[in-house]
Amino acid sequence: MLSFVKKISKFIQRLRIKQVDSFVSKKHDLKLMRRVHQKKLPHVKQLFHVGHVLSSRERRIFRLSFLVLFIGLIWYGVEFVANNRIPVPARGGKYVEAVVGSPQLINPVFASSNDVDMDITRLVFSGLLRYNEKNGLIKDLAASYEVSVDKKVYTFELRKDVIWHDGEPLTARDILFTFDTIQNILVGSPLAVSFQGVKVSALDDYTVRFELAEPFAPFLSSLTVGILPEHVWYNVAPEQMRLAQMNIEPVGSGPFQFKRLSKDGTGHIFTYELSRFEKFYSEVAFLQDFVFQFYPEYENDTGAVQALRAQKVTGLNFVPKNLRDRVDRKHIVLHTMQLPQYSALFFNQSRNEILKNAEVREALTYAIDKDRVLREAVKGEGKVINSPVLPGFPGYNVDLEKIQFSLDKANEVLDKNWPRISGDEYKKLRRENLIKEWETGNPELAKVTSTPANTATGTENNLANSTSTPRSLAEVEIDKKLDEEFNNAQTFYRKDKSGKILVLDLVTSDNEESKWAAELVAGFWQEIGVKTNLKFVAPRDILRDVLKNHEYDVLLYGVIIGNDPDQYAFWHSSQIDYPGLNLSRYVNRNADALLTKIRETTDETQLADLYKKMQETILADRPAIFLYIPTYTYATTDQIKGVDVTNISHPSDRLNDVNTWYMKTKGEWKW
Repeated sequence: MLSFVKKISKFIQRLRIKQVDSFVSKKHDLKLMRRVHQKKLPHVKQLFHVGHVLSSRERRIFRLSFLVLFIGLIWYGVEFVANNRIPVPARGGKYVEAVVGSPQLINPVFASSNDVDMDITRLVFSGLLRYNEKNGLIKDLAASYEVSVDKKVYTFELRKDVIWHDGEPLTARDILFTFDTIQNILVGSPLAVSFQGVKVSALDDYTVRFELAEPFAPFLSSLTVGILPEHVWYNVAPEQMRLAQMNIEPVGSGPFQFKRLSKDGTGHIFTYELSRFEKFYSEVAFLQDFVFQFYPEYENDTGAVQALRAQKVTGLNFVPKNLRDRVDRKHIVLHTMQLPQYSALFFNQSRNEILKNAEVREALTYAIDKDRVLREAVKGEGKVINSPVLPGFPGYNVDLEKIQFSLDKANEVLDKNWPRISGDEYKKLRRENLIKEWETGNPELAKVTSTPANTATGTENNLANSTSTPRSLAEVEIDKKLDEEFNNAQTFYRKDKSGKILVLDLVTSDNEESKWAAELVAGFWQEIGVKTNLKFVAPRDILRDVLKNHEYDVLLYGVIIGNDPDQYAFWHSSQIDYPGLNLSRYVNRNADALLTKIRETTDETQLADLYKKMQETILADRPAIFLYIPTYTYATTDQIKGVDVTNISHPSDRLNDVNTWYMKTKGEWKW
């Protein structure tokens, strides 16, 4: 090693000597060079000539040392970057969510009746207030607001930097137009009940005032409804609003704007695309596009679940309990939370006289094994309830008297006035009733005792027809219907003193959870002699075909209470007709008075007492059987980051923090 150093030293001295004029001595040259350069170490350029004085072995050592140094520098650089640069969200990316259902009215005035409409509306429109990822109420279009001491006047100052997706400014006129529309009876908005008797006025272009006839504690939560642009809608007649094209291609002020939609040959929308609104007044979203991909069902090879498993979509808006195992995969993240929602069996006493009998409603309640329904229909993911007042809400009573499941008790109640009959007796009575119904509906045909022979042909079929009467042909069809509806598993039936058979039509949504629960309920009631006909309706048709005209004896349905514990819309007698949501068409003046008083009360102790009295009144009348509160689960792939919602009041609340969702990242220095 010593020789190696000496050689390098000699070589460097020779190089330095060569750079000085030849007439000076070497020793003097060296001194002169040092004096000029003021350093003893070699210049970088000189290092390139080291190979001339090194042996082959020394050159290998030198190269290896240089390689180690180079690798060390790279390693240090990587470590430095890793320790001082962090990944942060970047703009871009397309999120595609699988949804079972379809959009109908993407308009905040109507959207509360359809979950798909609520989802899209939440992204396209903005309200005066909104809920954040913790489900806390915060300002949105409002820059500030004040509430009067008597809790009757709410004054809002609007932000002045808000524009619609078409570039027009948002002003107080849009606020007035929206609430005038909601209150207009010709429009038929399901939100009308929340703004009855509310006077809305504009003090200037950016100041709005709401005046209530009486204090209404949860009024602020009503102001999360999306605002409509007056300049887009002012030419549309109120009664024509549901038919307008703007309900499908909306103009809003939210973080995403309408981009395009795709329809199949039947006109059904199968893809609905939104794009980021770059001029959004608040935090602009990271995602470039938000796409809804619609599917007819969850299961099967063409269903929503398989699309998520195959990574054809990036998320699934709802994970059915019975399919959770199929969705739970390595690249999929499940988000589960409790909803302020309950599922119940609502009795429509105005459609079926049998349900007006209190003993019948009592027996039907005794016959339901709620624990089994929860365990089998929703895989135990929820909680059994016995009242419309949910845990955590004012007036909730954990010690509320419960009706215990007992088939013996249910049969004991019914045996008093509804004697049991055998299956053969049921078929005989049912046949007689169906024939009477036919005769009533076809009085002229019922009188015909023979049919003229058809002489045009001599076929056996024509010969049979020539000897048949309309009545005999009807009886053949009735017998076929009886064979189809008769259930061999039901050992007995019931009839009243007039011979009327105890039969109920149970209607619910055509999804796995609801169907499973309905089949369990029908099985329980079968055990007490109640014939139960099941009807499953596509989710997108529930509003039009069922709720609007109350086409059911019993409805199995999920009611979303939301953040506001107020249940006026569900139990007040003024809400029995569409668009009201009094699904049992329940009428009780004492309950009405309590529900009205609840809306006027701000004192928490008094409020809790009123809710206790309200639930006691409702439970005494048994207009419904309260079953369970479910959990809500949706799924995203691990490509999606920034999802941080922990509390929701409605499925669409999962989108409360959508502005922070991201798929792409970039590096950023810590300092």
